[in-house]
Amino acid sequence: MASNLGQKTNDVIKASALFYQQGLDTKEALELTTNTMKLATLAGNDFETATQEMTSAIRGFKMEMDEGGRVTDVYSNLAAHAAASVDDIAQAMARTASIANSAGMSFENTSAFLTQMIETTQESAENIGTSLKTIIARFTELKENVAGTADSEFEDLDFNKVDKALKSVGVELKDVDGQFRNLDDVFLELSQKWDSLDRNTQRYVATIAAGSRQQSRFIAMMDSYERTAELMDIAAESEGKADEQFAKYADTMEYKLNQLNTKWEEFRVNILNSDVF
Repeated sequence: MASNLGQKTNDVIKASALFYQQGLDTKEALELTTNTMKLATLAGNDFETATQEMTSAIRGFKMEMDEGGRVTDVYSNLAAHAAASVDDIAQAMARTASIANSAGMSFENTSAFLTQMIETTQESAENIGTSLKTIIARFTELKENVAGTADSEFEDLDFNKVDKALKSVGVELKDVDGQFRNLDDVFLELSQKWDSLDRNTQRYVATIAAGSRQQSRFIAMMDSYERTAELMDIAAESEGKADEQFAKYADTMEYKLNQLNTKWEEFRVNILNSDVF
């Protein structure tokens, strides 16, 4: 594996050990190790950090353990088409994954929203991840349990202040059964209407939806529906893209030197185990 990935043997061992510690079997651990090594290389990260970022995405969105390639594909494809690095997207996602999944958002769409916020604001990944986490929490806040009102059409009920603000611009936070809609659908619908709103209405919705501290980052996410839709399409069509990006690394001197080092390690091991020795 080290030779194929152009990495040092010891680094592969360290990366796989972190997955074994999570209780994975050998097949799962080695498959995730391969994808994590690619993620680390594309992000320019150490393997421990890449393992944490991979784990947070998979666990946060309740993916299967063999979906590590999906994570690396989406991050690398978005980074190749936006002013955001693989590391930025992965770091921001680590702070957002669990709450985004609980709000019904998909991994691909959440990655696209984070990418757009990073690209537009050029703020740190930590700030953007924390910002989207805060915004999602405000949207999904429930001021009281209204699930028992089966006879209501729910138009007369406001889940929270955000629900009330969204109604003022014709966007529903809940479905016909009074349940929260998937939040990425709500974000996308609001973004589609954003340019048609006057400046005061935009400020009102942004203040209620994100608070004064996160307002500018929320506006960055809403401000270009065409770009949002484009990034979502890029994220959705990412299968195999990490391998394309990784192939570029395979042409570097670092990759060739690591391969040479790995072959030397293999030679030494074979000599030590041989009858000649």
